[in-house]
Amino acid sequence: MGRTMSQLDRHEKMLFRTQLLMAVVSLTPLVVLFWIAQRYISETLKDSGQFGALYSLSAVLIFTALAVVLGYILVRRDTLRAIESIGEGERRLDQLFEATGQIAALSDQEAVRSSLVENAAQLCKAQRSALWLKERDSLVVVCAIGMSESRASEHPVAVGHGLVGRCAAERAVLCNVQLTETDRSWDDRVLTRTHSSLLVPLELRGEVFGVLDLRNMEGDASFGPSEEQLAEALARQAVLFLDNAAFRKANHVFEESVAQLVEDVTDAHLTWPGHVKSVQDLSDRLAERVGLSEARRATLRLAARIHDIGLIDFRDTTIGPPGGHVDHAAKGAERILGMSLWSSAAITVRASHEQMDGRGPQEMHSFALPMSARILALAEYVDTVTNPASPWGTLSIREVIAEISAENDERFDPKVVAAFLEEHHETSATITDEPMELEDFEDVFDTEPVDRAVDLSDPTEEAYAPEELEEVEELEELEEVEELRDPEEPP
Repeated sequence: MGRTMSQLDRHEKMLFRTQLLMAVVSLTPLVVLFWIAQRYISETLKDSGQFGALYSLSAVLIFTALAVVLGYILVRRDTLRAIESIGEGERRLDQLFEATGQIAALSDQEAVRSSLVENAAQLCKAQRSALWLKERDSLVVVCAIGMSESRASEHPVAVGHGLVGRCAAERAVLCNVQLTETDRSWDDRVLTRTHSSLLVPLELRGEVFGVLDLRNMEGDASFGPSEEQLAEALARQAVLFLDNAAFRKANHVFEESVAQLVEDVTDAHLTWPGHVKSVQDLSDRLAERVGLSEARRATLRLAARIHDIGLIDFRDTTIGPPGGHVDHAAKGAERILGMSLWSSAAITVRASHEQMDGRGPQEMHSFALPMSARILALAEYVDTVTNPASPWGTLSIREVIAEISAENDERFDPKVVAAFLEEHHETSATITDEPMELEDFEDVFDTEPVDRAVDLSDPTEEAYAPEELEEVEELEELEEVEELRDPEEPP
């Protein structure tokens, strides 16, 4: 808006200077001519009695004055038109710049297509706009405004037929070309009409993959050279943005597929079922509570997903502390550094088993550890020592809370511990004092069901085998009933 106002001010100043210059250039010679005629010619003719010559001179001067004024008016009109044309051209170039910027800012392929169609219509003042993409030997509408997109997509056009097919086949811009029978038939099926058209082929690496189709310029006007140039310029830029969006989508699908494969292999062969997802989910929840930015949370989610990849080199779970061999985090980070897709997570993975007191595998201390690694370290430890499927899963959640809350426990960041306690408090708010079955344990802590139950109400709880549960529950039945009874309720 500020730029537009600046342009208007500049155009007004330009117009004022032009009009002033034209007035000076036109009127100055005329004034000089009248003064010379009056001073040196008119008096002489009058004194000599040559009134006929005097009248003729006066007529010539008047005619000259009228010609100068008329010329001034015509030149002023043409100048105004030229200035307006320049201003309109600058405005449309600004619109092209803004449209290109809007499309460039988008990463989703569908959003890029929609933005291209919308901005092309606004830029070229078209009442109808559509994007056709090539599918084998036909062109299909994938995005449209000014008509029914669903109806238009149901009627593809063969390459070489109609204006759209001809534009793709000839790789040429078509502007206000006469409609063919194919075009009229297509308009009838889609319930539209065409009085002017502008079609631009979309080419990438020497191949036409689509057509930008603009129809019916506002005010029943016809598309001109300026609209053609603008549409071509926008189409050239949009082709690059569409290609970038397609690459990003393919890259994301590839990255997700590989990460899922690593997660499946880790769960099935390196750790235990559900371990990766449990650590990833808990890490993300703690990161949100701690206040990590979305970008750092995304990196943490990736690190949590692949943090145990180093266990490929250390398959024996009996060696090392809970979580595996002491060197598996560093080894995993080395592998990740060689993968451009995941290199950003290498630092977090390397420090994922470090402790704030410096007693980790690499003896890294406190603030030398990135916050993402501190979060991942706690999430990894919690699932390792509480998940029944883990070789080290011998503790209850309550025991872990008591352990990490102790004053002499300096392994984890106090801020992360506080976030975990807050997380556990909210999660446990809906848990009763009854022993939890495995399905409930899985819902709360995202673990796979195994053959035992956990009583969260007892800080010193033991894991009971299934055959012992009935006996234990019978012995505690009366006590549990009393505990669950409302104090206001009479016995």
